[in-house]
This record gives sequence, C-alpha cells and structure tokens, in this order.
Amino acid sequence: MDRENNQVEVDQIKIDLERYYVLGHAEYNPSLYEEILHPEWKMFQLEKGELIIVDRNEFCRWYEPHKKDPSLVWNFEIISVDVTGDTAQVKMRLENQQVIYIDYLNLMKQRGKWWIVHKIYHQVDKA
Repeated sequence: MDRENNQVEVDQIKIDLERYYVLGHAEYNPSLYEEILHPEWKMFQLEKGELIIVDRNEFCRWYEPHKKDPSLVWNFEIISVDVTGDTAQVKMRLENQQVIYIDYLNLMKQRGKWWIVHKIYHQVDKA
C-alpha cells in the first residue's frame, strides 16, 4: 500500500472513531457503537487480576442515553494509528473529569468499512 492510500485509511479511521466511538461514550448512545463495533467485537479487561471478556451486546447494554451525565466533558486524543492492508491498530486516550481510558483497538476493513474487532484498555480513575 502506498503512503497516500495509507493516509486516506488513517484519516477515515480517525473520522469514524470520533463519529461513532467517542460520540458513543459522550452521548451514552449504543446505536453509535453498533456502527463501529463489529458484531463479533470483544473487549478484554482485567478486574482484580481476572480476565473478563465482554461482547458487543453486553457492552452496549451498559450505555443508555437517559443515563448520560451531562456534566461530563469528554476529550480524546488519537495517539497512534498503524494500518497494514485491511488491518489497523489504534492507541487512543479518552477522558472526562472522572476517568482516563487508554484504549488499544484492533480494526479490520470489511466490505469497505472499518470495524473495531477487539479492544483492551487501561483505566485510571480521577478520584
């Protein structure tokens, strides 16, 4: 893949992440997540040293627009995007007044659309 085409893919991933993933957090809107989280998406997290695996349906159930806290201001930074062919890896920071998430996202391009297929993350509470 040449550098110009690669930059087009990087730019599209950044647009899609802001439009669906970041806004999904900010708006507590699961329908936005469904636009970018592949149906087979999985999130892997550690709780007290134990590996917990969450699927897309369970994750989306955590987010209901009526539970949105309007006082939270979400900020994000895409730290890196690495694209090779139809695969990509993103490291991003997503935060509000209460928490910082460092997300590591694996994406795949299927039928012309970038999907997040896997997520691991690190959380820092701002207590």
